[in-house]
Amino acid sequence: MKNFNILKISLVVLVLISGCNPLKKMIQLSEQQQINVNPDPILMKGGNVVFDVETTLPVGMLPKGTSYTLNFEYDGKEAGSQEFKASDYPNSARSVSKATKTISFPFDDSMVDNPQKLSVVGNAKIVATGTNLNTESTVLADGVNSTQRFNEAWNLQSPKAYPGYTDEEETEVTTVNFFFNQGSAYLRGSEKKSDRGEQFSAFVAERNMTKGVNITGAHSPEGSTKVNESLAGRRASAIEKYYRAQMDRYDYKDEAGDIGFNLVPVVENWDALRRALRSTSSLTSAQRSQIGAIINGGGSFVDKEKSLSKLNFYNTLMKEVYPDLRTARTEVTTVIEKKPNNEILAIAQKIVSGEASSDALTHGELLFAARLTPDLGEKAAIYGSAVKWGGTWEAHNDFGSVHIQLAKEEENGSEAQLKLLEDGETQLNISLTKKENIEAYLNLAASAALKYDWGAANDYLAKAKEVENDRQSMSNVLHNSMGALAIAAGNHEEAIALLSKVDGQWGAQAWAHWRTSIAHLVLDDHVSALKSLNNLGELFKANEWDLFANYYYVLAVCGARSGNSDAVSKNLSSAFSMESDIDLKNKAVNDLEFRSYSDAVQAAMN
Repeated sequence: MKNFNILKISLVVLVLISGCNPLKKMIQLSEQQQINVNPDPILMKGGNVVFDVETTLPVGMLPKGTSYTLNFEYDGKEAGSQEFKASDYPNSARSVSKATKTISFPFDDSMVDNPQKLSVVGNAKIVATGTNLNTESTVLADGVNSTQRFNEAWNLQSPKAYPGYTDEEETEVTTVNFFFNQGSAYLRGSEKKSDRGEQFSAFVAERNMTKGVNITGAHSPEGSTKVNESLAGRRASAIEKYYRAQMDRYDYKDEAGDIGFNLVPVVENWDALRRALRSTSSLTSAQRSQIGAIINGGGSFVDKEKSLSKLNFYNTLMKEVYPDLRTARTEVTTVIEKKPNNEILAIAQKIVSGEASSDALTHGELLFAARLTPDLGEKAAIYGSAVKWGGTWEAHNDFGSVHIQLAKEEENGSEAQLKLLEDGETQLNISLTKKENIEAYLNLAASAALKYDWGAANDYLAKAKEVENDRQSMSNVLHNSMGALAIAAGNHEEAIALLSKVDGQWGAQAWAHWRTSIAHLVLDDHVSALKSLNNLGELFKANEWDLFANYYYVLAVCGARSGNSDAVSKNLSSAFSMESDIDLKNKAVNDLEFRSYSDAVQAAMN
């Protein structure tokens, strides 16, 4: 037994001694390994840093019973690993061993301000004993490319509701029907003195800004076509004559000449009778069906009128239904009178200060007033008054929205910012209790994004998508926001598809083109990125807006991606000349997009 134990110990020692030899050989052979990292520099994608690694190990690198692990590090921190097990490569003694892997690790802001290197350490190990040896650390790639940050996923739009008032010209139509006796185009005094006539006269007396007058003369379905055509036209003319007399009475003077009259005689048209039949109680259902069968059937107008005249209840039709068809329908289109914008704002300011009562403006005018001042504090005060004096879902939404705008002015993550967002969310949730609306959900998403809570932001956008919406502007905000968050999540193809749905408003399209260009750059498609940037430039030019510093900076990135040093220098120079030049200069110095263009960067700074 004693001799057996000695033999056993000797064998273990022999194994351990011999075990070191394959490890040393593996370490020696590791000098021949090929490790390709793509992209280089490694890339911020979503909330992570992502890269593909393709590794080729030399022949004989994986003896039986061993493993070899590549441990990646960024700035001294673990960044992922790639493992090779000899058991998975039975032919490793006669051929190379290959593998590819996508590796990711969390991104943080320090990677931008303090760029480091991606390095790797190989670890050779005997699986049975755990005995292992490490290679020396080797640099594989430069630090993190953070171009995706130009997406500004935290900066989602915080929309306002339609206030119910606009300073654009709006019109309204005032309608009055004048009735005539059978076969007559004479406007009776009883019609002029009726309630309808008196209201019409009072309307003309107000001297509203009139855009036009449409008068439709009509007739009941009896008599010849020639007589009816003349009758319908003369009835319309009678009303025009009366209208012009009223304008003379109320001293319209030159204004009368600017008002256009459109006279429309309606002849041989059964629509009016169809409408009258639906509303009359003078005829039975069966009788109405008989009439309907005649007027919807074949034959000329005269033939149908003759058939109607043979009905045994024709007298009832003539007495109870036809009189209402002998009309001249008068539709007057007038411009709605509105207060000047400066007056609306001034009154709103007085409401806020208590110098004017809350009913000095309509609720819509008060909400609109907040849009007339660029000062966020004043906007908040006006919306606060609207909440106090109206309390509509629109008012609570807009009050919540301006809280988000104010929060963007505060230091990120500060108590002041978080308090503003909390108060804004309270208003938005009140808005939703009054009415489920897309605006409040979009604003809640914007608030969550400002806190970098992508999960909550996406949840609110999903709810917004389910709300019935007929405003293209809100659809644009939705798809811009969804696209921004898709980029933040690393889903760049999805983002491009979402952003392509933005249409109409040039400002919304501008954001869509901007974010699309960033998505294309992350996908390493600088040609498509440049196309989106050019579209953005055309929009700004068409709307007489100046382009912004970041626009030229990203154009410089496209120049670097295409190997155009002149484009890098020219566009960086434009970017540096603008308001945010100090920040951009500091960024450009460390930006790995320009690692091969230090001369161009320096030239742009001079």
